[in-house]
Amino acid sequence: MARSNVKKQKRTVKFMKSGAMDRKMVYDKKIKPIKERMIETEKKRQKKEEDEIHDAEMTHKEEIAKLQAADPIHDGDTSDDEDNVSLEDALCDQDLEDQLEEAQEVESEDEDPEEDPSSAGKQELTLSDMAGLFQQLDPTPSLRGLKRAIHAFRTAANQGYLGVGDSQKTEEKAFIKDIQVFELIVTVGAERIPAAFDAILGRKTGDSKKPYQFEKWASIKQMAKGYAASVSKLITSTGLPDAMIGHVLRNTVKLVDFLYVHIAIARTLLNACLHHVANTNAKIQLVAFLVVRQMALPGSLPPPFTDICMKGMYLTFVKNTRTFNHETHSTVSYVMNECVELFGVDLASAYQHMFVYTRQLAIYLKTALQSGAGEDAFRHVYNWQYINSLRLWAMTASRYNDEKELLPLVYPLCQVACGVVELFPSPKTFPLHLIVIGILNHLSKAAGVYVPVAGYILRILSSPEFAKNYRKQESSSRPHDLMFVLRAKKADFSSFSYQSSVWNEAIYLLTEHLAHQSHSIGFPELVYPITARLKKLSKELSNNKWRQTVTSLLQKIKNASDFIVKKRKAVTFGPSAVDKVQAFEAAIQEEGTPFFKSYVKDKQRRDDMRKSRMESLKTTKRKTVDEYAEAEDDDEESEENLADLAQADDIDDESDDESMESFNEEREEPEEEPPQQQQNGNAGKKQRWGKRKRAA
Repeated sequence: MARSNVKKQKRTVKFMKSGAMDRKMVYDKKIKPIKERMIETEKKRQKKEEDEIHDAEMTHKEEIAKLQAADPIHDGDTSDDEDNVSLEDALCDQDLEDQLEEAQEVESEDEDPEEDPSSAGKQELTLSDMAGLFQQLDPTPSLRGLKRAIHAFRTAANQGYLGVGDSQKTEEKAFIKDIQVFELIVTVGAERIPAAFDAILGRKTGDSKKPYQFEKWASIKQMAKGYAASVSKLITSTGLPDAMIGHVLRNTVKLVDFLYVHIAIARTLLNACLHHVANTNAKIQLVAFLVVRQMALPGSLPPPFTDICMKGMYLTFVKNTRTFNHETHSTVSYVMNECVELFGVDLASAYQHMFVYTRQLAIYLKTALQSGAGEDAFRHVYNWQYINSLRLWAMTASRYNDEKELLPLVYPLCQVACGVVELFPSPKTFPLHLIVIGILNHLSKAAGVYVPVAGYILRILSSPEFAKNYRKQESSSRPHDLMFVLRAKKADFSSFSYQSSVWNEAIYLLTEHLAHQSHSIGFPELVYPITARLKKLSKELSNNKWRQTVTSLLQKIKNASDFIVKKRKAVTFGPSAVDKVQAFEAAIQEEGTPFFKSYVKDKQRRDDMRKSRMESLKTTKRKTVDEYAEAEDDDEESEENLADLAQADDIDDESDDESMESFNEEREEPEEEPPQQQQNGNAGKKQRWGKRKRAA
């Protein structure tokens, strides 16, 4: 046994040695040459970068030498240069710190003792110097002048609009004291600095080459990075006027191409623009979206950036849809249209995002179905963020249905929407069901697919709530706007106005669903079960107005069926001839059916009523604001009257003894008002004014 163990150990050692030899041979033959080539390639790359930097420095030094030779200031006596530091040196020459310190010592000797000590050691930017500086950028800009302009813009961005006049707001060697100087730097700088970049590179409008592909790119690479960072900081600063933000964003579109090699700065600029995408100012919304769209275009920035822009835009939309009412309707709709427009830039990327977020909606729905009964279990689904996200993806699939890239996602999207309707079939959630059914009707029309929503609508119309006989005086109340309601309140649920609004909306959606299918060759067979259900419903209704609505809808359906039957008698093909069936339906759709023409009139009437209701709400809100402003003006006038009364009381107290005696004599007469009552009257006025002011 001992000998066998020794032999095994020897074989093991021999095998390990042979394995080590094999690994060393593999390393010497394959891995080592690859590493040597990688090291050699890295050395060549570093050497190339050093050569480029050296060439850029030499070019920069030559241009500076030319400027100094052509500068008339250097032709004369320059003995006082160390004692007088110019504005250009304060902005540009970061290496001349010794000269700045000497100049600050000279200025501190002659400084007024009342001057703000916080501005010591910093140079003030004046209006004349900035105007002359930006004029030099227009025809043929130089690197030195461009660098000074960028430093001035960075000073304005760091100091901010609210920090103008306070030198402690910035760590730069210069500060801005006048608001006019700040406005000049921001407005003129934002317009001319990107144009100066193009002029230095020799880049013309419409040039397909990227800025980093030009020879002089190394000379402006860091300047473009610093300017983009300053723009990002400026447009997110507080207090900046809307007009100035819009002007800066409008000229930022030209800067996107210069950020191809600065992805981190591009992300910062994207976040700053997304901050303004949901702004209440429509002009700022538009220019901010134009910047985001330019960054998302394929080829403007490296490929992953298109996905980054789409994801950021969708998350911005979700954050701003927590509430959906008359006040936020315009902002939410605007951001939704912007998202749909952005997804059309690259439909391949849009497909991926739509797939991921539709799956996320389906997961929320599945969790709600598995969590049990009760409204608390459905709070992740029955909210405006979920419903507006569903509406967004339906709009996206509808807008780009011709390209067929997003068509495979229509079916799962419809399944999620139908699941939301089936999740909690309670009369309280009828408004939410009607909103989702409207989304499905829009998707069905745009994508050209049939979605069976008639069953959901007939379930609402057949609800026992509509069979009740409500009091007549409740019918005079204003109708409910179901566009901004997800669940009905208890007070509204039992009112006739709420039931009437739900009924009218359900009838309209059923009419819309049938109008989109009225050109189909199988329309008579399609509406047969619907007609039978509506006839039964008309016999059960106790409200005469609702019964007339159902009867009118049945007559329209009958006329549309007769129209299709009459057209169908003239054909000579069968259902198997798909091409001929599609041609038949296209011809009828182009001609227009009587049912569809009636639906168009109803839709126009409904849109006009909704528009007038929105305008009336805006007018009411505007009147409320004006009345509040008038109340504040009345309070100011009352305060002035109180001051006059108080001044009159002081004058009366300072009267002489003779007037007091005569005053006491007059007080004994019963016909005239006693002075004590006058004083009490003045005090009462003050109390009344104080009560009014507290009430306002």
